[in-house]
Amino acid sequence: MLGWIQMNFLNYLKNFIELTRGYALLMTFASCMVIWAFTYQNMYFTAFNFILLFFALCCVHMGGNLFDDYIDVKMKLKEGYTLENMAFDTFLPKARLIREGVFSFKQVEIILISLFSFATLVGLYFAFTSDLKILFFMIFGGILVLFYPISPRYKLSETIIGLMYGPLAIMGGCLALTKNLDSNLFILSCAIFFTTLVLLHTDNIMDWEFDVKNNKNTLAILSKSKDNAINILRLIIIFAYSIVTLGVLFQRLNPFSLYVFLTLPIAAKLLTSIKEYVDVKDVELETRWYWGFFENWEEIKKHNAQFYMFRFYLARNFAFWFAFFAMLGTISAPYSKLWGIY
Repeated sequence: MLGWIQMNFLNYLKNFIELTRGYALLMTFASCMVIWAFTYQNMYFTAFNFILLFFALCCVHMGGNLFDDYIDVKMKLKEGYTLENMAFDTFLPKARLIREGVFSFKQVEIILISLFSFATLVGLYFAFTSDLKILFFMIFGGILVLFYPISPRYKLSETIIGLMYGPLAIMGGCLALTKNLDSNLFILSCAIFFTTLVLLHTDNIMDWEFDVKNNKNTLAILSKSKDNAINILRLIIIFAYSIVTLGVLFQRLNPFSLYVFLTLPIAAKLLTSIKEYVDVKDVELETRWYWGFFENWEEIKKHNAQFYMFRFYLARNFAFWFAFFAMLGTISAPYSKLWGIY
Protein backbone atom coordinates (compact mmCIF):
# COMPACT_ATOMS: atom_id res chain seq x y z
CA MET A 1 0.00 0.00 0.00
CA LEU A 2 2.78 2.40 0.95
CA GLY A 3 4.65 1.57 -2.26
CA TRP A 4 1.52 2.30 -4.32
CA ILE A 5 1.10 5.68 -2.61
CA GLN A 6 4.75 6.57 -3.18
CA MET A 7 4.57 5.56 -6.85
CA ASN A 8 1.43 7.61 -7.45
CA PHE A 9 2.84 10.58 -5.58
CA LEU A 10 6.06 10.50 -7.61
CA ASN A 11 4.06 10.20 -10.83
CA TYR A 12 1.87 13.16 -9.86
CA LEU A 13 4.95 15.17 -8.87
CA LYS A 14 6.58 14.44 -12.24
CA ASN A 15 3.43 15.54 -14.06
CA PHE A 16 3.11 18.63 -11.88
CA ILE A 17 6.68 19.66 -12.69
CA GLU A 18 6.01 19.26 -16.41
CA LEU A 19 2.67 21.06 -16.15
CA THR A 20 4.25 24.09 -14.47
CA ARG A 21 7.54 23.86 -16.44
CA GLY A 22 9.49 23.18 -13.28
CA TYR A 23 12.68 22.65 -15.28
CA ALA A 24 12.91 26.45 -15.48
CA LEU A 25 12.88 26.93 -11.68
CA LEU A 26 16.66 27.33 -11.69
CA MET A 27 15.92 30.93 -12.69
CA THR A 28 14.08 31.47 -9.42
CA PHE A 29 16.86 29.69 -7.52
CA ALA A 30 19.30 32.12 -9.16
CA SER A 31 17.37 35.18 -7.96
CA CYS A 32 17.04 33.73 -4.45
CA MET A 33 20.78 33.03 -4.21
CA VAL A 34 21.53 36.68 -4.95
CA ILE A 35 18.90 37.82 -2.44
CA TRP A 36 20.34 35.56 0.26
CA ALA A 37 23.91 36.78 -0.31
CA PHE A 38 22.85 40.38 0.32
CA THR A 39 20.53 39.77 3.24
CA TYR A 40 21.68 36.84 5.37
CA GLN A 41 23.76 39.01 7.74
CA ASN A 42 21.09 41.64 8.17
CA MET A 43 19.64 41.93 11.67
CA TYR A 44 16.10 41.35 10.36
CA PHE A 45 16.96 38.25 8.34
CA THR A 46 15.50 34.92 9.47
CA ALA A 47 15.74 31.51 7.82
CA PHE A 48 11.97 31.11 8.16
CA ASN A 49 11.28 34.30 6.21
CA PHE A 50 13.78 33.35 3.51
CA ILE A 51 12.17 29.93 3.05
CA LEU A 52 8.74 31.58 2.84
CA LEU A 53 10.03 34.01 0.22
CA PHE A 54 11.67 31.22 -1.75
CA PHE A 55 8.49 29.14 -1.96
CA ALA A 56 6.39 32.21 -2.77
CA LEU A 57 8.65 33.12 -5.70
CA CYS A 58 8.57 29.50 -6.89
CA CYS A 59 4.77 29.60 -6.77
CA VAL A 60 4.69 32.80 -8.80
CA HIS A 61 7.09 31.30 -11.34
CA MET A 62 5.18 28.03 -11.74
CA GLY A 63 1.84 29.81 -11.70
CA GLY A 64 2.99 32.22 -14.38
CA ASN A 65 4.18 29.35 -16.58
CA LEU A 66 0.93 27.44 -16.15
CA PHE A 67 -1.21 30.53 -16.68
CA ASP A 68 0.60 31.23 -19.97
CA ASP A 69 -0.10 27.68 -21.21
CA TYR A 70 -3.68 27.81 -19.94
CA ILE A 71 -4.40 31.02 -21.85
CA ASP A 72 -2.72 29.69 -25.02
CA VAL A 73 -4.87 26.53 -24.94
CA LYS A 74 -8.03 28.57 -24.34
CA MET A 75 -7.18 30.83 -27.29
CA LYS A 76 -6.62 27.79 -29.53
CA LEU A 77 -10.04 26.47 -28.53
CA LYS A 78 -11.62 29.80 -29.46
CA GLU A 79 -9.96 29.55 -32.87
CA GLY A 80 -11.83 26.30 -33.49
CA TYR A 81 -9.25 23.73 -32.51
CA THR A 82 -10.06 20.79 -30.27
CA LEU A 83 -7.74 19.38 -27.61
CA GLU A 84 -7.19 16.36 -29.85
CA ASN A 85 -6.01 18.27 -32.95
CA MET A 86 -4.40 21.18 -31.13
CA ALA A 87 -0.68 21.60 -31.66
CA PHE A 88 1.92 24.27 -30.99
CA ASP A 89 4.78 24.79 -33.44
CA THR A 90 7.44 24.66 -30.77
CA PHE A 91 9.87 21.93 -29.80
CA LEU A 92 8.81 21.91 -26.17
CA PRO A 93 5.73 19.78 -25.33
CA LYS A 94 3.72 22.92 -24.60
CA ALA A 95 0.62 22.29 -22.49
CA ARG A 96 0.85 18.55 -23.30
CA LEU A 97 -0.77 17.43 -20.07
CA ILE A 98 -3.68 19.82 -20.59
CA ARG A 99 -4.14 18.81 -24.22
CA GLU A 100 -4.02 15.10 -23.35
CA GLY A 101 -6.50 15.48 -20.49
CA VAL A 102 -4.12 14.43 -17.73
CA PHE A 103 -5.14 17.65 -15.98
CA SER A 104 -8.63 19.03 -16.60
CA PHE A 105 -9.30 22.74 -16.90
CA LYS A 106 -10.91 22.62 -13.47
CA GLN A 107 -7.80 21.05 -11.96
CA VAL A 108 -5.57 23.59 -13.69
CA GLU A 109 -7.69 26.42 -12.33
CA ILE A 110 -7.49 24.99 -8.81
CA ILE A 111 -3.70 24.70 -9.11
CA LEU A 112 -3.44 28.28 -10.37
CA ILE A 113 -5.60 29.59 -7.53
CA SER A 114 -3.56 27.62 -5.00
CA LEU A 115 -0.19 28.81 -6.29
CA PHE A 116 -1.16 32.46 -6.55
CA SER A 117 -3.07 32.40 -3.24
CA PHE A 118 -0.03 31.09 -1.37
CA ALA A 119 2.21 33.73 -2.98
CA THR A 120 -0.33 36.45 -2.15
CA LEU A 121 -0.62 35.39 1.49
CA VAL A 122 3.17 35.40 1.85
CA GLY A 123 3.31 38.82 0.23
CA LEU A 124 0.71 40.18 2.65
CA TYR A 125 2.63 38.66 5.55
CA PHE A 126 5.77 40.54 4.48
CA ALA A 127 3.81 43.72 3.76
CA PHE A 128 2.55 43.89 7.34
CA THR A 129 5.69 42.58 9.07
CA SER A 130 8.39 44.27 6.97
CA ASP A 131 7.23 47.19 4.82
CA LEU A 132 3.98 48.20 3.15
CA LYS A 133 5.93 48.97 -0.03
CA ILE A 134 5.86 45.21 -0.57
CA LEU A 135 2.29 45.77 -1.79
CA PHE A 136 3.67 47.72 -4.76
CA PHE A 137 5.92 44.80 -5.73
CA MET A 138 2.96 42.42 -5.35
CA ILE A 139 0.60 44.48 -7.49
CA PHE A 140 3.19 45.22 -10.16
CA GLY A 141 4.25 41.57 -10.26
CA GLY A 142 0.65 40.40 -10.51
CA ILE A 143 0.00 42.75 -13.42
CA LEU A 144 3.09 41.47 -15.24
CA VAL A 145 2.06 37.81 -14.76
CA LEU A 146 -1.45 38.47 -16.06
CA PHE A 147 -0.19 40.57 -18.97
CA TYR A 148 2.57 38.20 -20.06
CA PRO A 149 0.47 35.84 -22.28
CA ILE A 150 -0.38 38.77 -24.60
CA SER A 151 2.84 40.75 -24.10
CA PRO A 152 4.43 39.65 -27.44
CA ARG A 153 1.78 41.72 -29.23
CA TYR A 154 3.27 44.79 -27.56
CA LYS A 155 6.95 43.77 -27.88
CA LEU A 156 7.30 43.46 -24.10
CA SER A 157 7.74 39.74 -23.37
CA GLU A 158 11.50 39.90 -22.78
CA THR A 159 11.24 43.03 -20.65
CA ILE A 160 8.55 41.50 -18.46
CA ILE A 161 10.47 38.28 -17.76
CA GLY A 162 13.71 40.19 -17.16
CA LEU A 163 12.02 42.50 -14.67
CA MET A 164 10.33 39.66 -12.83
CA TYR A 165 13.47 37.60 -12.24
CA GLY A 166 15.76 40.60 -11.95
CA PRO A 167 14.93 43.87 -10.17
CA LEU A 168 11.36 43.03 -9.16
CA ALA A 169 12.00 39.69 -7.42
CA ILE A 170 15.43 40.60 -6.07
CA MET A 171 14.64 44.07 -4.75
CA GLY A 172 11.25 42.97 -3.45
CA GLY A 173 12.91 40.04 -1.71
CA CYS A 174 15.54 42.29 -0.18
CA LEU A 175 12.85 44.63 1.13
CA ALA A 176 10.88 41.72 2.58
CA LEU A 177 13.87 40.26 4.42
CA THR A 178 15.66 43.42 5.56
CA LYS A 179 13.01 46.19 5.53
CA ASN A 180 15.38 48.11 3.28
CA LEU A 181 16.25 48.60 -0.40
CA ASP A 182 19.96 48.34 -1.24
CA SER A 183 21.28 50.32 -4.22
CA ASN A 184 24.24 47.97 -4.67
CA LEU A 185 21.89 45.03 -4.92
CA PHE A 186 19.92 46.93 -7.55
CA ILE A 187 23.07 47.12 -9.68
CA LEU A 188 23.51 43.36 -9.49
CA SER A 189 19.80 42.80 -10.15
CA CYS A 190 20.24 44.67 -13.44
CA ALA A 191 22.93 42.17 -14.43
CA ILE A 192 20.50 39.36 -13.57
CA PHE A 193 17.93 41.14 -15.76
CA PHE A 194 20.25 40.64 -18.75
CA THR A 195 21.17 37.04 -17.92
CA THR A 196 17.45 36.29 -17.83
CA LEU A 197 17.11 37.88 -21.26
CA VAL A 198 19.79 35.48 -22.48
CA LEU A 199 17.49 32.54 -21.78
CA LEU A 200 14.38 34.10 -23.28
CA HIS A 201 16.17 35.47 -26.34
CA THR A 202 17.86 32.11 -27.02
CA ASP A 203 14.47 30.41 -26.82
CA ASN A 204 12.97 32.99 -29.18
CA ILE A 205 15.73 32.53 -31.75
CA MET A 206 14.93 28.81 -31.85
CA ASP A 207 11.18 29.52 -32.01
CA TRP A 208 11.64 31.97 -34.92
CA GLU A 209 9.31 30.23 -37.38
CA PHE A 210 6.63 29.65 -34.73
CA ASP A 211 6.70 33.29 -33.63
CA VAL A 212 6.54 34.58 -37.21
CA LYS A 213 3.56 32.34 -37.92
CA ASN A 214 1.76 33.57 -34.79
CA ASN A 215 2.69 37.27 -35.22
CA LYS A 216 4.71 37.40 -32.02
CA ASN A 217 6.91 40.48 -31.87
CA THR A 218 9.85 39.14 -29.90
CA LEU A 219 13.22 40.87 -29.82
CA ALA A 220 14.55 38.16 -32.14
CA ILE A 221 11.86 38.81 -34.75
CA LEU A 222 12.27 42.58 -34.48
CA SER A 223 15.98 42.18 -35.25
CA LYS A 224 14.92 41.15 -38.82
CA SER A 225 17.32 38.20 -39.16
CA LYS A 226 18.67 35.32 -37.12
CA ASP A 227 22.22 36.59 -37.54
CA ASN A 228 21.15 39.96 -36.11
CA ALA A 229 19.41 38.14 -33.28
CA ILE A 230 22.63 36.28 -32.46
CA ASN A 231 24.53 39.58 -32.41
CA ILE A 232 21.93 40.93 -29.96
CA LEU A 233 22.41 37.83 -27.81
CA ARG A 234 26.13 38.53 -27.79
CA LEU A 235 25.46 42.15 -26.70
CA ILE A 236 23.10 41.04 -23.92
CA ILE A 237 25.82 38.78 -22.51
CA ILE A 238 28.35 41.62 -22.73
CA PHE A 239 25.95 43.94 -20.89
CA ALA A 240 25.62 41.44 -18.02
CA TYR A 241 29.39 41.17 -17.58
CA SER A 242 29.87 44.92 -18.05
CA ILE A 243 27.42 45.84 -15.29
CA VAL A 244 29.30 43.70 -12.78
CA THR A 245 32.67 45.01 -13.97
CA LEU A 246 31.58 48.64 -13.69
CA GLY A 247 30.04 47.95 -10.30
CA VAL A 248 33.40 46.68 -9.08
CA LEU A 249 35.35 49.53 -10.69
CA PHE A 250 33.12 52.11 -9.01
CA GLN A 251 33.41 50.23 -5.70
CA ARG A 252 29.72 49.44 -5.52
CA LEU A 253 30.18 45.68 -5.82
CA ASN A 254 32.50 43.32 -4.03
CA PRO A 255 35.63 42.72 -6.20
CA PHE A 256 35.01 39.01 -5.83
CA SER A 257 31.84 39.53 -7.85
CA LEU A 258 34.13 39.13 -10.85
CA TYR A 259 33.79 35.40 -10.20
CA VAL A 260 30.92 35.71 -12.69
CA PHE A 261 33.54 35.56 -15.46
CA LEU A 262 33.91 31.87 -14.63
CA THR A 263 30.73 31.44 -16.69
CA LEU A 264 32.56 32.48 -19.88
CA PRO A 265 32.91 28.85 -21.11
CA ILE A 266 29.14 28.43 -20.96
CA ALA A 267 28.53 31.77 -22.69
CA ALA A 268 31.05 30.95 -25.42
CA LYS A 269 29.53 27.52 -26.03
CA LEU A 270 26.04 29.01 -26.14
CA LEU A 271 27.03 31.52 -28.82
CA THR A 272 28.80 28.97 -31.01
CA SER A 273 26.02 26.43 -30.50
CA ILE A 274 23.17 28.79 -31.36
CA LYS A 275 25.07 29.79 -34.50
CA GLU A 276 25.31 26.11 -35.43
CA TYR A 277 21.58 25.78 -34.76
CA VAL A 278 20.76 28.67 -37.11
CA ASP A 279 23.08 27.36 -39.82
CA VAL A 280 21.45 23.92 -39.50
CA LYS A 281 24.77 22.16 -39.11
CA ASP A 282 24.69 18.46 -38.34
CA VAL A 283 26.83 18.50 -35.22
CA GLU A 284 27.14 15.94 -32.47
CA LEU A 285 25.85 17.35 -29.18
CA GLU A 286 27.93 16.18 -26.25
CA THR A 287 27.38 17.57 -22.75
CA ARG A 288 30.24 18.65 -20.50
CA TRP A 289 30.13 18.98 -16.72
CA TYR A 290 31.47 22.54 -16.86
CA TRP A 291 28.45 23.61 -18.95
CA GLY A 292 26.06 22.89 -16.09
CA PHE A 293 23.03 20.63 -15.69
CA PHE A 294 21.50 18.63 -18.55
CA GLU A 295 18.84 16.67 -16.69
CA ASN A 296 16.91 13.85 -18.40
CA TRP A 297 19.37 14.08 -21.29
CA GLU A 298 19.03 10.47 -22.44
CA GLU A 299 15.25 10.74 -22.46
CA ILE A 300 15.47 14.01 -24.40
CA LYS A 301 17.62 12.30 -27.02
CA LYS A 302 15.07 9.50 -27.34
CA HIS A 303 12.48 12.12 -28.28
CA ASN A 304 14.93 13.73 -30.73
CA ALA A 305 14.69 17.10 -28.97
CA GLN A 306 18.35 17.40 -27.99
CA PHE A 307 19.14 19.98 -30.68
CA TYR A 308 16.65 22.34 -29.00
CA MET A 309 17.10 21.46 -25.34
CA PHE A 310 20.91 21.59 -25.56
CA ARG A 311 20.80 25.33 -26.32
CA PHE A 312 17.95 25.91 -23.86
CA TYR A 313 19.92 24.24 -21.07
CA LEU A 314 23.07 26.21 -21.95
CA ALA A 315 21.18 29.52 -21.72
CA ARG A 316 19.47 28.53 -18.49
CA ASN A 317 22.71 27.24 -16.99
CA PHE A 318 24.51 30.44 -17.92
CA ALA A 319 21.93 32.50 -16.00
CA PHE A 320 22.02 30.16 -13.01
CA TRP A 321 25.80 29.94 -12.67
CA PHE A 322 26.20 33.67 -13.25
CA ALA A 323 23.96 34.25 -10.23
CA PHE A 324 25.73 31.51 -8.27
CA PHE A 325 29.15 33.06 -8.77
CA ALA A 326 27.73 36.52 -8.04
CA MET A 327 26.46 35.11 -4.74
CA LEU A 328 29.78 33.42 -4.04
CA GLY A 329 31.66 36.62 -4.77
CA THR A 330 29.38 38.63 -2.53
CA ILE A 331 30.08 36.48 0.52
CA SER A 332 33.79 35.90 -0.20
CA ALA A 333 35.26 39.02 1.42
CA PRO A 334 34.88 40.27 5.00
CA TYR A 335 32.85 43.41 5.45
CA SER A 336 31.58 45.60 8.27
CA LYS A 337 28.25 46.66 6.82
CA LEU A 338 25.66 44.92 4.65
CA TRP A 339 27.95 45.38 1.67
CA GLY A 340 31.26 46.06 3.32
CA ILE A 341 34.27 48.34 3.36
CA TYR A 342 37.26 46.91 1.54
